[in-house]
Amino acid sequence: MDTDISSGASTDSLAPALVQKLSLLTAGTFCFHRSWGYGQIKEVVETGDLIIDFDSKKDHIMQAQYAAESLAPLSKDHIYVQKCSDLESLQKRAQDDPISVVKQTILSLGEHATAEAIATELCPSVVALAGYKKWWDAAKRALKKDGHFYIPTRKTEALRVLDAPQALGEQAIAAFRAAIGVKQLLFALESVRRHWGEIKDDALVDEIAGVLNQAIAKVPKTHIASAIELSLARDEFLVEAGREKEKGLLSVVSQVPTTPEALSNILDDLPGLKQVKLMRSVKADLNEAWPELYLGLLSSANGRVAEVIVEAFVEEKRADEVVAAVNRLLRERSVTCDFMFWFCKSRLEIFNSLFEPHLIMAVLSVLEADQFSDYKKGTKLYELVLNDKDLISAILSRAPFEDVRDVTRAILLSPVFEELDKRSLLATIIKLFPEVQSMIVGDEKTSEDATLIVSWPSLERRKLEFEEIVNKKIPENSKEIGIARSYGDLRENHEFKAAKEMQTVLMRRKAELESMLTRAQGTDFVGVDTSVVNIGTKVTIVDNETKEKSTYTILGAWDSDPREGIISYLTPVAQALIKKPLGTSVTLPTETSGERHVTIEKIESYK
Repeated sequence: MDTDISSGASTDSLAPALVQKLSLLTAGTFCFHRSWGYGQIKEVVETGDLIIDFDSKKDHIMQAQYAAESLAPLSKDHIYVQKCSDLESLQKRAQDDPISVVKQTILSLGEHATAEAIATELCPSVVALAGYKKWWDAAKRALKKDGHFYIPTRKTEALRVLDAPQALGEQAIAAFRAAIGVKQLLFALESVRRHWGEIKDDALVDEIAGVLNQAIAKVPKTHIASAIELSLARDEFLVEAGREKEKGLLSVVSQVPTTPEALSNILDDLPGLKQVKLMRSVKADLNEAWPELYLGLLSSANGRVAEVIVEAFVEEKRADEVVAAVNRLLRERSVTCDFMFWFCKSRLEIFNSLFEPHLIMAVLSVLEADQFSDYKKGTKLYELVLNDKDLISAILSRAPFEDVRDVTRAILLSPVFEELDKRSLLATIIKLFPEVQSMIVGDEKTSEDATLIVSWPSLERRKLEFEEIVNKKIPENSKEIGIARSYGDLRENHEFKAAKEMQTVLMRRKAELESMLTRAQGTDFVGVDTSVVNIGTKVTIVDNETKEKSTYTILGAWDSDPREGIISYLTPVAQALIKKPLGTSVTLPTETSGERHVTIEKIESYK
């Protein structure tokens, strides 16, 4: 039974304001409660109590006074009411006229109308989850263009509907004139560019360019990356305004160093997108000088820069030059972890010929160098090698078995991979080449107790790693587990799960290091027998065909620096040379799956 509760007995003691509010809470009215959210009044009984269907609380009975104090009636224009009463129409309007739907939502939510709150209100009931981000991005662009809306830069700030359009272009110009320093100028210039369609004042172009050039000229040479970033933004603005890029002393190309090493340092200091823009600007301005500079950057390039370099050579129909350069760098192990990750992940068609066994050797070398660096960057590459099963197949599928065997042995001996990860990687190889399984099993049986001859520096590095794990990382992890456990409900405790997973990783690495250190025998390579090739000798060999000379220094199990000719005694090349006397002809494996015949010309002590 519906009752007019404004005249009921239970309301006699209420203040007039509450009675007035109760008069609005009739059957069928939508309302909002701070704790229970939205609801609809289902019935008002004779006692004056209200029966309300909240989203999470159906048929809830609420006394009249409490209802008057805690409920806010919603108008028929409220977004929630629209969703309940005519959802299909609202969904269609969201596609045809998104501005009106967003405006209605902002007015409904008031001071709580943040982007997150709007998303909660509209997704997925009005706009499907899969398409919401695209819809919201388009709606925001439309709101900015409309000019009747305040769009905050902070996620926690609410959007607002404005009484009249703001002169956004004028605001952008005012903000630019007030900007101080490179960062403020970059931010203000971006706002000017965004609203340039509204401004379009030719006189302002000269003013803006003048301010930017003055700021660029004042940047100290120690902060050249900031000057270049501002110069790039200036040139983009000038082109958009119908002018030519800046020329002369303050042009981008005049500020950029022409040596690969110096330019690489500047690229490292720039945001990712600006790295790409700088590379393209340099190519456009250097004319015929760009190829040499580009190729010189490859050894220090990250994936983004490498992609720009490769694209440039392909566009100029000079792909063979960049392929040859990359091939040389891979064989010299002179690339970064970022480059190797990009190279292996993108697998560009022009590099198909380089996906052969020597690439795995290069990956192992890069990861090992990263393992002992102060700032590790190889995590993505490590995970790619483990998880991308197609990568191993692409590298080994056409390789002769001898090369697969060498790769397998290199992985077995490599200190890069943790034991379980190593087994997973070897399992992938076994699927491709089942015949290597017996070799793996045999090596595992004999390697557990085999002594490892190692240099004192490499032994010290692993001891320090072991001590850090035992004395620092494991205790810190134990504390994290204890803290996470205190949060309760371990089934849904993500912090606890993450800490336990890290505990497994640390314990596995601790056991691996213990095994390695137990087997390790340190040496300084003094007093080595040089009548034959031994560990700790420096060997000069002569190629029997080309007569070219090369030198290998054969050191401990954990020593490797291909650029200096230092190799581990466990490598296939070292194993082929060891115990051979002066003048002996030896067949050495090559990184291109072939063989070369050499003669030992000189054997001398490493120290």
